[in-house]
Amino acid sequence: MRTSARLRRYLLLLERMRRPCSFAELRDHLDQYGLKLSTRTLHRDIEQIRDELGAEVVYDRPSNTYQLQGPHEAMARTLQLLERAVLGTLLGADAGGIGRASQHVIMEQHGRLSGLARWPVLLRAIDERRMVRVDYRRFQSEREQHFELRPHFLKEYQGRWYVLGMAAGYDRPISLGLDRIVGLHPTAQRVPAKEKDMVRDFYAHVIGVDTSGGEPRSIRLKFTALQGRYVKALPLHPSQQVVQDDADGCVVDLFVVPNMELEQALLALGNSVEVLRPAGLAAKLRRMHAAAG
Repeated sequence: MRTSARLRRYLLLLERMRRPCSFAELRDHLDQYGLKLSTRTLHRDIEQIRDELGAEVVYDRPSNTYQLQGPHEAMARTLQLLERAVLGTLLGADAGGIGRASQHVIMEQHGRLSGLARWPVLLRAIDERRMVRVDYRRFQSEREQHFELRPHFLKEYQGRWYVLGMAAGYDRPISLGLDRIVGLHPTAQRVPAKEKDMVRDFYAHVIGVDTSGGEPRSIRLKFTALQGRYVKALPLHPSQQVVQDDADGCVVDLFVVPNMELEQALLALGNSVEVLRPAGLAAKLRRMHAAAG
């Protein structure tokens, strides 16, 4: 069975199992998309989704249903990557298919995922816990820098990919844009496994990759009722909690680093959002709005 068809089946099954469904309903769901499977193949697909994707597919015997459970954030990442993989297969996985599709598709201009060619080397280094030597050139400087990087994560933000990790000479995790890497040299030096949790925790309260805002803080924002609908549908950050939602507006709490990315997101919303706290962030945004006017 071709890999492209198998990945498409995985995606369709995962989407359907977000809600409880019987084995027959799963088979009917695939049938709607022209994918007719035998009972044996469908059972195998469910097991491979568990084994290969690490998805927590739970079978409830009393109701005779399957349902996708487990950490929402981890599964969301798996689905995002799977969707992109399936998109490539739907285009025919060749230049001709991509060229034809490009005539009928409108995409964000910043969404070209610069630096994607660096993925294989970095993913292998992360998986094998190997240090890499990185030759790097920042946007604001022509001078090349060199890092002995212990990579732990790849993160996407606004159409760019970043590698997150620890580096020699730095006491805190750092981020490097993949599109600014000019040289990448894997080494045999091993990376301590315990660092991964530290890097994950460090960036857990960061919108984007900028950590110059210091420690995470409680931030309360008030949106207009209309803008609140968008913010509830697409939260600014996983920590977002709705504390008020009525005709007067939508108030949410965040626990994040008050960094440049947060400021830019709020500035882009204009008078659709008001910073209720902290007062320093509210004053800074007022000054920035005034300077822009």
